[in-house]
Amino acid sequence: MSAPVGMLPARLALILSAAACAAAAFWTADAVAPWGGDRTNVWHQYEFLAEGFLHGHTYLSVLPAPQLTALSDPYDPARNGPFRLWDASLYHGKYYLYYGPSPALVLMAPWELVTGHALPQRLAVAAFAAGGIAALGLLLWEVRRRHFPGLSAAALGGILLVAFHASWLPVTLRRPGIWELPIVSAAACLWWALYFLWKFHDSGGRARWAVATGAALAVLMGCRITFLFAAAAIAALSLASAAGPDGVRRPWRRASLAAPALAFAGGVALLLYNHARFGRWLEFGQSYQLWGEDYRGTRFFNPALIPFNAWTYLFSWPRFGPYFPFLHPFWANPFPSGYMGFEEIYGVLFMVPVHIAGLAALAWAWRNRLPAAPGALGLVLGASAAASAFAAMVLFCWAGACSRYTTELTAGWTVVTAVGLCVVFSRRDAAGRALRMLAAAASVWTVACVWLASAEFRGFMRQTNPRTYAAFAHALDYPSLWWAESHGTRFGPVDLVVRVPPGATGGDTVLVASGRPQRVNQLLGEARGGAIRLILAENQHVILATSAVPAPGGRLPFRLSAPWLYPPPEHPYWDAVKDPAVLKERQTLFSVEWPLGGSSTHSTRADDATDLEPAVRTGSPEDTDSPYVESIAPAAPRP
Repeated sequence: MSAPVGMLPARLALILSAAACAAAAFWTADAVAPWGGDRTNVWHQYEFLAEGFLHGHTYLSVLPAPQLTALSDPYDPARNGPFRLWDASLYHGKYYLYYGPSPALVLMAPWELVTGHALPQRLAVAAFAAGGIAALGLLLWEVRRRHFPGLSAAALGGILLVAFHASWLPVTLRRPGIWELPIVSAAACLWWALYFLWKFHDSGGRARWAVATGAALAVLMGCRITFLFAAAAIAALSLASAAGPDGVRRPWRRASLAAPALAFAGGVALLLYNHARFGRWLEFGQSYQLWGEDYRGTRFFNPALIPFNAWTYLFSWPRFGPYFPFLHPFWANPFPSGYMGFEEIYGVLFMVPVHIAGLAALAWAWRNRLPAAPGALGLVLGASAAASAFAAMVLFCWAGACSRYTTELTAGWTVVTAVGLCVVFSRRDAAGRALRMLAAAASVWTVACVWLASAEFRGFMRQTNPRTYAAFAHALDYPSLWWAESHGTRFGPVDLVVRVPPGATGGDTVLVASGRPQRVNQLLGEARGGAIRLILAENQHVILATSAVPAPGGRLPFRLSAPWLYPPPEHPYWDAVKDPAVLKERQTLFSVEWPLGGSSTHSTRADDATDLEPAVRTGSPEDTDSPYVESIAPAAPRP
């Protein structure tokens, strides 16, 4: 064991790191404040729930629109769209939440009771994130004090910063909505429960820490019921007999029963809450949920999905692009049968390689195991690893994958990773130096990738933090400009010749595309009877559509102009365009011109290009069913 390092510098490093993480959490989450005026979207449901609790009932304080309840089938998403409260559960003319009540009960309702003002949901998400980081900081302080006193203050503070990113919180906080609050609050409660579990065993079994552990577990299950198995594991480990710092096994104490008893009471309270709302113990509200799509009859859990989901969450690679933020989410094609949704997924091992350091923590625990009983840290590491294992058990069977679930998946393992970094950065032997370099590189890579993913998430950062986004994009996009200039890449309008087979019988065909799945720009061709209708669209939103244009001899030459044929608006490419009118024209003009006509419009609705050149559907004369691009080239200068 190395010599102890000063306590004051270490404490200060942790405080500064925790403050930086909290500031980042609030800065990220509060950026959606301008969207708070939309009361039917995803930004206020927990505020409505807190108000409902304060008025003595379990339904939300906002009432369903009369047009919704008047529908013969209010659960039909094709009809309820204009009237529904997003993802709320409609039951007997009242709105309820399928998601756990704990965030409203333990934070938002008390806040409103004391201050007289509702705590915005977005700030509640950030507050739980900051509170969770505080728990991680306290746990790291205790672990360092007990096992790694030689760990430098800088390393200790850095490990907490890395843990914040390893948990995927900067990405999850980018959209602090109804879905993110229960997950972030559950991660925070898990970290507090693990800290209290440590304190209980490290203190020799003091009752107050057992009570705190049980209370944290009760709130945890009320945040996110999928943490039921993790809560049960932690409650069981609170009953274990642990060895003290001196290696002597501590006798079992009745105080150990407090944690599982309180956790059990929390579970019963959750069942009573369900019964009070829906008349059924195990009905959380999903049966009455107002989905954006019709998922009735969907099989949500299917073990056959484990291989696909495991690969997606753990091993998938992002799509690389030349423009900031460079790393675009993984996209699967095809999806398994019965799969219902896929949103902004990145593989953990590529994006967050620092999690490999968790293996160092497990190896350390194995080497330092005691013959009498495990120590407090061994139990905490076991509970943390189990939490992620149980989360994987649930998520890998779920018929959908979402970015926010990465925080749920990695919450427990983040603790293991943080301890693993303590192990690595405490080593002073020759092998330790190489491991420290690898761990430092993995940490830097993790922080960079997580923030790139946060900047990419659904384009939110560009909309909510436009100046910051533009500054980073402009500075970091110079290499793509230099590459384009050195390779003679020309941006802007293109001249195309589309072949229209005489046998084409209708249906949209993607001729040219730019962007990525879920954020794609397209030139579509609808061919029929020797003519073709050209459509410019952003995802499913039609921006411009021509009438049917004849294609004499089965060929139609035309010129295409679109913003996505240029680099993104923040790119340094645009520095050379000094005329504001020209800049606006190029960044908003959608135009299709053919020899005897044309159509154009202006719109800001376009997604960024993700490659220097668009993707093009080519073909051959043997293609008789669909149109294709015969040739494409940068537009020739006007005569």
